Amino acid sequence: MNKNKIALLAGGGAFPEILSERLYNLGILSLVIVLQGNKERFNFPEGIVYESAPGKINKILGLLRKNKINKVIMIGKIDKTAFLERKGFDLKAFQLLKKLKEGKDMSIFHAIQEELSGIGVEILPQDKYLGDMIVKKGVLTGRKPSKNEMQDAEHGLKYAKQLASMDIGQAVVVKNKVITAVEAIEGTNETIRRGALLSKTGSVVCKAARAKQDKRFDIPGVGLETLKIMAEHKCSLLALEANSIFVVNPEEVIKYADSKKITIIGI
Repeated sequence: MNKNKIALLAGGGAFPEILSERLYNLGILSLVIVLQGNKERFNFPEGIVYESAPGKINKILGLLRKNKINKVIMIGKIDKTAFLERKGFDLKAFQLLKKLKEGKDMSIFHAIQEELSGIGVEILPQDKYLGDMIVKKGVLTGRKPSKNEMQDAEHGLKYAKQLASMDIGQAVVVKNKVITAVEAIEGTNETIRRGALLSKTGSVVCKAARAKQDKRFDIPGVGLETLKIMAEHKCSLLALEANSIFVVNPEEVIKYADSKKITIIGI
């Protein structure tokens, strides 16, 4: 008998839906708490799916206790402006924020971890049931990168790694070894738009994880939407840190990249 009672703390994007289906089919999904986006995208029996604003910490903890959850997976996009505006935050959330010395993502995550540990809940790595979507080393697409593109990719990834490790963002846009945009609170797709406008064509988009990445929290990801924005702005290559980045529905993403002559590589 499987003793796991797993809850999914679900942000936006495709990953929560993909993961919840896998957990449900394995018979170990007990609860989905939707923190971002519409709960109707989760088609499960009544009593499994609930909604909560990210700042309703007492409500979230109460749902976990009520359903006797012992493990959670946190996955999906959470709009960081929620932490700027702090609308709808309960007293518990404000108490957690007061404990933080800085507003970095990892500081917030570790504060949440302490609260969950206090009620006997373990946070599982995001890739525990999604390992097949982690990008591997090598060229994923049909078109191979040029020498200049590879130089830009290696140059950009170095800075993307530093950026991620400072908890600022995870992506940079580069052309001819010039960084044209770095990611901050606006997200990867808006970063691509800004950077590509400056370099016109042939931009290289680089995405990396922070040093000493904790895979329980915020494994970076890319999906079809990112590739469509790259195609719209005539970017030529997507460079991803191997073994550290999710690709949503890899076959679909690679097929689209090939149709637009965009190279995807894990480095």
